[in-house]
Amino acid sequence: MINGEIGDAVFDEIEKWDSMVIFGHKNPDGDCVGSVMGLKKALQALFPTKKIYAVGSHPSYLPSFIEPSDDVSVETITNSLAIMVDLSDLPRVEDQRILLAPKIVCVDHHIESVKNDFLTYRVESAASASEVITACLLRKYGHIPSEAASYLYLGLVTDSGRFQFDAEPETFEIAAQLVKAGAKYKTIYRELYRQSSLDLKWRSFIYTHFEVDDLVTYCICHKEDYLSLGITQNDASGKVNLLSMLDGRPLWALFVEQDDGNIRVELRSDGTKDVQKVAIKFGGGGHLAASGCKVHDFAEIKEVLKALNETQDLSE
Repeated sequence: MINGEIGDAVFDEIEKWDSMVIFGHKNPDGDCVGSVMGLKKALQALFPTKKIYAVGSHPSYLPSFIEPSDDVSVETITNSLAIMVDLSDLPRVEDQRILLAPKIVCVDHHIESVKNDFLTYRVESAASASEVITACLLRKYGHIPSEAASYLYLGLVTDSGRFQFDAEPETFEIAAQLVKAGAKYKTIYRELYRQSSLDLKWRSFIYTHFEVDDLVTYCICHKEDYLSLGITQNDASGKVNLLSMLDGRPLWALFVEQDDGNIRVELRSDGTKDVQKVAIKFGGGGHLAASGCKVHDFAEIKEVLKALNETQDLSE
């Protein structure tokens, strides 16, 4: 990993504190939850006398072995090191009480979109934040605590698109190390591919309501569409890849109306198009093949589709 010394510096700072709270981003996904909980488990194993907390919600579609996050008081946060994982933009942190922490450090893998004055270890070439954390643990401590392995593998496999989109040789090497450390990969895959009757109904909605616009396959979802099925807005947005590569189209998108009236936008590509540039244009960010943003009303969707269709091939 590039600039591994900075990663060491993050963990050097962690070692100085007796109490720390780990934060993830809004609308958490597998990598966010896997990184938050995996880092918590790793630090608890490495430093059993320290107080380690993890905050944030957990989507219901993730594996059932995931433990609940912690109920942390304001007093605890004001006396703890805050560790941000899988993001580095403070407004996107799910629990905004992070702003009360006396110090913040960060581990991320997204393309830098903001400048911060806190210590950040960013590896943009990594498939997931969990990959960065795992590499740091191996470099700094020589092993991965078994308690953390399944969480970190979950983050790696979900953010790489099951190793379909963001996966270099180093990614598979990290995966192998996690399996050796005890990652229950069979359980993870089995649970990621499980589905409930509600899942099937939501899949049916997307499969029967998708549209196409030149290079893009997309689906627009209103609140009543998923609420009537008892599905949360976060779980509704997690099905974007149902639209992948339809009839050879390299781009797909899911537009889901949120409780606040904004439209959550999930953008994906087959790796030949840079959707991250489109996400940034609309105030979001992410990766070359997987990004997200928000628009304020359904009328803006046409602008997003236009920008997607105008995206150049990465080979150009």
